[in-house]
Amino acid sequence: MSVALRGNLADFGIGEVFQLIGQQRKTGVLEISNEGGRIQLCFDAGSVVSAAPVADQPEAALGELLVRRGLLQPETLASALSECAATLERLGQHLVARGLASKQEVDAADELLTRETIFDLLRQSQGSFHFTARPVVHDRDPAALLGAEQILMDGLRMVDEWRTLARNLPSEDVVLRRKRNFSVYAESASGEASRRLVTAERIYLLVDGRLTLRRVIDLSHLGTFEASRIVADLLAGGVIEPVRRREVAPKIARGPSDLSHRAVLAAAVVLAGLAIIALALHLRSAPAASVARVSGDELVSAHRAFEERRLHNALDAFRAARGVWPDRLDSLVEAGLLDPTALTSETTAPYYYRRSADGVVLLSPER
Repeated sequence: MSVALRGNLADFGIGEVFQLIGQQRKTGVLEISNEGGRIQLCFDAGSVVSAAPVADQPEAALGELLVRRGLLQPETLASALSECAATLERLGQHLVARGLASKQEVDAADELLTRETIFDLLRQSQGSFHFTARPVVHDRDPAALLGAEQILMDGLRMVDEWRTLARNLPSEDVVLRRKRNFSVYAESASGEASRRLVTAERIYLLVDGRLTLRRVIDLSHLGTFEASRIVADLLAGGVIEPVRRREVAPKIARGPSDLSHRAVLAAAVVLAGLAIIALALHLRSAPAASVARVSGDELVSAHRAFEERRLHNALDAFRAARGVWPDRLDSLVEAGLLDPTALTSETTAPYYYRRSADGVVLLSPER
C-alpha cells in the first residue's frame, strides 16, 4: 500500500486533486481532514464510488441520512449499527435483509450522501488531504459511475450558483409556512421553474408551519442544492414564508374543523390550477396552427395524470413526515394533505393503492 498524494488544500485545491485522480484514472481512497472532521471519498479508475463523513461507526452517516429523510427511526438505526458492528455486515445489506428499508431507498440515500458530501467539500478551502492507492470493493456498476472530472464540473457550477442562492434563503433552523395557494406559483412559473412543478409541489406540501427549512430539505429527498433552489423560488413567488420559532403554535391534536381547513387548503393547491397547468403546458409546446385541434381526450388524460401525481405527492409527504405508509388513503385526508374529493375520479370510483417492495403503487379507479 503506497501513498500517492498528500498535501494542504490551501496550496493544492480540491479541484486540482479531483482532476489529477480523474486524469490518471486512480483507484483508492481520498481523505480530507479539517476542523469540521474527516471526509472519505472512494474512487475506482478515476470515477467516484462514494463519499461520506467519517464517523465513529462505519456507515453511520448513511444511517443518519435515512433517519433525517424519515425512512428509519433513530432507535432502529442504533440497533442496526450495533448488530453490524458485531457481525461486520454492511448497514445497507442489514436493513434490506430485515425489511427495515428497501434496496431502492438505501441506494438512493447512498447516492444522495455522496452528492451532499462532495457539494459540502467543494465549498471548503481549508484542510489537508491524503490519497492512498488501494483496491476499492463495491457492488456498483462501473459504467454507471461518474468520472471525478464530471462531478467536479457539476459541483463547481452548483457552488457558483449557491453563492447567489444562499442570499435568498433564511437560516436552516427557521420554520416555513404556507402563505398562498400553490396554484399562484404554478400559473406564473416559466422556463426551468415550469419543468419543476411536480417537485415544487412536493416541497410545498411539506411546508406546514412546523418543519424547519433543514427538515423540509431532508424530507424532500432532493438534496440541499435542488431543494433549496425550489424553496427560494417558492419564497420569491410569495406562496410560502419564513416564521420565527416563537410564532409557531405548539403541536396539538386537531379537531374536525382544523382538519377540514387544512384539507381544503391542500385541495386548493392543485385544483385551482389543474386545468390551467395541463392546458398551458400542452399549448406552450404546440405550434400555433394546432391549437384548435386539442382534443377533449387529451385534456382528460392530462387531468387524470395530474390527479394521480397529486396523490403520489401526498403519499410521499405522509411517509416522509411519519416514517410509514398510511394504512388507507383516507389517512391522507385526516392528515390534511388531501381533500376527500381527491380520492375519487371523475367517475366517482375511489383510488386505491397496493404496497410493493420499493414503496407503493397507486392504482387508478378503472383498474
